[in-house]
Amino acid sequence: MSDFFEIDPHTGIRTDARWNENDQEYTLVRSADVEPVLDFTKWARNEAGVNREGIKAGWWLYAKIPPIVELQMRAKGIDVGNPDHHSRLLAEINTNYPYLKTTTGNDGGRAGKVISLG
Repeated sequence: MSDFFEIDPHTGIRTDARWNENDQEYTLVRSADVEPVLDFTKWARNEAGVNREGIKAGWWLYAKIPPIVELQMRAKGIDVGNPDHHSRLLAEINTNYPYLKTTTGNDGGRAGKVISLG
């Protein structure tokens, strides 16, 4: 049970603070409901598939990254908004977060721009 918690109204991230008497320290646990994002990405994968028309037009929503996952990536040293981290970001999505993809295709890092839609 938490000693106290906070919910960020903008991101939906809940932070629970727990006191450990033995270690004399607080532990922060962050969580969020990502079910609406997962529902959307599943729908987009099923509806659009690879979306070749969008790729040819120069735009393609590859994945929708909720704020809680962005924090997890940041903990791994991946900054979603940093163009230098683009290939690492795509590799991370393909390997550990494929359910966030809105397409059935794979991007190997050729695209030039990543925009956070968290």
